[in-house]
Amino acid sequence: MRNKLYFLALLIGVLGGLAIITGLLQVKSNSELYRIPSENFKNTLLIPNPEIEHVYLYLVFPSGEAANPFDEGLAHYVEHLAWLSFLVGSNDNDERHSNAWTNHFSTGYWQIATKDDLHTALQRLIAVSKPLSVDSSFALEERSIILREYDYRVSERPLYPVYRDMDKILYGNGSLARSVIGEPLIIAEYSLDDARTLHRQSHVLGEATLLVYGNVDKSQLEAALAELPIEQKAKPVMNSVSNGWVEDSPLKDKATLVIPDVSAESFLYRKLVPLASCSPAEHSHCAMISQIAENALDSALPGGLAGPLRFDRFVARSFSFNISIVKNAYVEISFTAYPDSGVSLEELELAFHDAYRMALQNGLTPGTFERVQSRLSGELHSILVQDHPRYNRDLVLGQLVSAQPIFSLSDQMNTIESIRFEDVNQFLRSLLADGREVTRLVVVER
Repeated sequence: MRNKLYFLALLIGVLGGLAIITGLLQVKSNSELYRIPSENFKNTLLIPNPEIEHVYLYLVFPSGEAANPFDEGLAHYVEHLAWLSFLVGSNDNDERHSNAWTNHFSTGYWQIATKDDLHTALQRLIAVSKPLSVDSSFALEERSIILREYDYRVSERPLYPVYRDMDKILYGNGSLARSVIGEPLIIAEYSLDDARTLHRQSHVLGEATLLVYGNVDKSQLEAALAELPIEQKAKPVMNSVSNGWVEDSPLKDKATLVIPDVSAESFLYRKLVPLASCSPAEHSHCAMISQIAENALDSALPGGLAGPLRFDRFVARSFSFNISIVKNAYVEISFTAYPDSGVSLEELELAFHDAYRMALQNGLTPGTFERVQSRLSGELHSILVQDHPRYNRDLVLGQLVSAQPIFSLSDQMNTIESIRFEDVNQFLRSLLADGREVTRLVVVER
C-alpha cells in the first residue's frame, strides 16, 4: 500500500511538473517574435498576445535628427506635420489612440486598433509617408506649437542648457550633437519647403519597420498586409549629416557653472569610448555584458560604487550611474551625484574618480559577478512566466527607437548564461581607454 501511495504521489508530481513545463512552453510559443514577409516595409515584426484586447501598431522610420541635413530640429517638425496629416479627417478617438516621436535615430508613429479593423488602421498609419498635405498657414501655426513645447521642456528642466552644452562637447562635430527639438530662433524660421523635402527623403515605407503587438495572429496580419497598396519612393537620406555619429578625437572638458532655479548642487560626468571589448556582431552578448557591469557598479556589492561613495564614506547623498551602447560602436558612461552634507563638489569629484578607476582596474569579484548574473537571470525567467509578450514588445520597440539590432527575451536568456566572469572585467577595463570626457560642477545660485 505504501508503495502504491508513493507511486501515486510520484505520478502526481510528474504530471504537475509536466503541466508547469507545458504552461511555460505555451507562454513561450504564444510570445515569439515573428518576421512577416511584406512588400511594403523593410521589416514587419509580430509579437502576438492573445491575452489583451487591442492591437498596437508601431511604424518606425530609421531616420531621425541625425539624418537631417537642414536646420536643427526640422526632423521633429516634420514628425508633427506628418502626424497632423495622418489625423486629417479623423475623430477624437483616433487622436487619443495614436501619437508620434522623434529622436536622433528614428521617427515613429503608433496607433491602437483591433484585429477587426486592422487593415483600416494600417492604411491610416502608412498615410504618414504620403506627401505632406498641410497648407502654409497651418504649418506656420505648428511652428508656434513647437516653440511652446520647447518652452515647456526648458522651463521644467533647469539643467537643460547644461545637458545641451555637454552634448555638443561630448559628441563634437558628430551628428549626435544636434538638438532634436531645435532652438527658438531656428524653430521660428523653419521652411515648409525644407520640411517637405526632408519628409520625402526620410519617410520611405520600404526602409521602415512595422512592429505589431497584441491580439492578432500571423494569418490575420498577413491578410491585412496583402491588401495594402505598394508604394515606391526615393531613397532615404544618409544615416548622418556629418563625418560620423561622434567626433573621435580624445578630449577632457571641465567647467563649474552657477545655474539659477536649481535646488541642489550636482556633479555631472559623461565619457564616451569606442566599443572595443566585445564584437558588435554579438548584439545581445554586448548588451547583457554592459547590463551586468552597470548593475554591479550601481550597487553596494564589493566592487560597486555605492560602498565608497555612500555607505562607507558618506560622500554622495545619492547618485545614478548608467552605461549605454551607442549605435553598436561606442560606450557612453553617465554619472550624476549630489554631495552629502558638508561635502564639496570637488571632494565628490575626487572620490568618484578614485572609486571609479579602482572599480574598473580591479574588476568585479567572483561573488559580485555571480550575484548580479543570478539576479538578472532570475528576473528574465520570471518575465517568461509573467508577461513575456509585453516585455518583448518593450524590448524590441526600444531597440527600433535607438537603431539597435533586434533581439528578444529568449536571446537574452540564452546569452546571460554564456557570459563569463572575465568577459565583464574585460569590458570594465576597456572603459579606462582614452575618450571624450565632459565634467560639470553645478553650483546653486546664492
